[in-house]
Amino acid sequence: MFTTLRKHQRWLMLVIASLTILAFAFLYNTTNLSQVGSNMVAKIYGRNVMQVDVEKAVRNYQLSLALGQLDLVRALAGQAQNENEAAGNFIWNLMILQHEAVALDVEPGTQSVVDRIKTLPVFQSEGRFDTTKYAEFVQKQLAPRGFTERQLEEVVRDSLRLEGVKALVESPAMLQPSEIEPLLARLAPADVVLLEFDPTALAKDVAVSDEEVQKAYDEKKASLQAPEKRAVRYAAFALTPEQLKLKDKARIDALQKVATATSDFSQALGDSGQSMAVFGEEKKHRIHTTPVFGPDGVPLGKLWDDDQEVITASKEVAFRLPGQPGNYDIVELAGKGYAVIEVAEVQPARPLTLEEARADLRAQLIEKKRDTAVADKAATAIPEIREKLSKGVTIAQAATEAGLKTSDINGLSVFDKEIKPEQRQVAGASMDLAVGTLGDFTPRPGGGGFATYLAKRGEPDAKTLAERKPMMEKGVLQGKQMLLFAQWLVTAREQSGLQILRPAM
Repeated sequence: MFTTLRKHQRWLMLVIASLTILAFAFLYNTTNLSQVGSNMVAKIYGRNVMQVDVEKAVRNYQLSLALGQLDLVRALAGQAQNENEAAGNFIWNLMILQHEAVALDVEPGTQSVVDRIKTLPVFQSEGRFDTTKYAEFVQKQLAPRGFTERQLEEVVRDSLRLEGVKALVESPAMLQPSEIEPLLARLAPADVVLLEFDPTALAKDVAVSDEEVQKAYDEKKASLQAPEKRAVRYAAFALTPEQLKLKDKARIDALQKVATATSDFSQALGDSGQSMAVFGEEKKHRIHTTPVFGPDGVPLGKLWDDDQEVITASKEVAFRLPGQPGNYDIVELAGKGYAVIEVAEVQPARPLTLEEARADLRAQLIEKKRDTAVADKAATAIPEIREKLSKGVTIAQAATEAGLKTSDINGLSVFDKEIKPEQRQVAGASMDLAVGTLGDFTPRPGGGGFATYLAKRGEPDAKTLAERKPMMEKGVLQGKQMLLFAQWLVTAREQSGLQILRPAM
């Protein structure tokens, strides 16, 4: 384990420094995973994993997000590339965490769970546990989906399990004083010369013929699809205009009644096994149907009543719901109530015609040719400029001879609170350069790119270093801890004997 840390030490410090300085956020949206099937899903630790086991993990995933337990979600989601993958990783890794917490004797007690619940920010007012907020969370987040306080407690228990396991697994991680100084030195203010690879100038003669568009269409025809569109049938349960004016306890009481009505309706609908249209007619409950809409939530038709709010709330859920009777979900209507929805109509995806796809195909071909022109220019110009620099030619002259424009940025520092995003990218590309050297080509998000020449690196500001050093030390240490936990999780997963028989998502 320590051999791995030493092997990757330099890479790890750079990655963690970048993550610390170039602030990032991992965004989550609550995913409905209730439709996971009814057969055996997997095997783990020699036992069968059934739908009920998956649904339990799903509830923890959803409530973890609602409770703000993002450390739990991040740790168990792994290196997921999308939301579904993150939720899938969470399901299996949560089962591993729960098993290993018992094996490592870090299973939290009931009192620890109660004490932690009282400290959660979502239940705090002026630094103290607020029973009103707790009650509101129960009725708004738990009751409509049939959850109870037991699921809330289980989420908190999982968070405590994670803390206990990480405390053991990450304990070998140590920070050496010599690891920070070289890193801080690379973050000192720098004077750089920016060599611009302008896509407009380099690809000014790019053209796309009709034959090329036709060829691209023929090659991609199978994947060129007009997206599926759906309409949903719904029963809305919402506060009246008068109730929306209520405050505090009166509003909570009104919302509780709405949540109860939603829960009662959805339970009865599920028990009936009928479509919402038939069930609503029998029970004399008013049922609405939205116009069809695509995954972007744009309706294709006239809107009535709560149609727009329902479409906005259900545009993701609706495309995961099976169309058969008995498959429904509950969505929240912008804080004023809920809607029980089911799929009313499905317009399948269809192939695009050449004329429908022409504009996008032409734009893609132009972009591809532009990027190729920029990449080719960088591949030839940068080595030539480096060669000239080695012979004493100035960076300004070498860039001019290569047909590139330059600009100077002096005193560039990632610690600058007012640094612009594009300058932060330049600062990141300059961090590991030695003075007098030209870096590699760095593409820009919108096309084109740049290469950075480090002309001078100043002395780090003592005050800034004093302020930032603890943060950097913390970041490097956390990076080592993250690596240790990730390695442990991989090993634990292998030892669990996990066999996924079919996707849980």
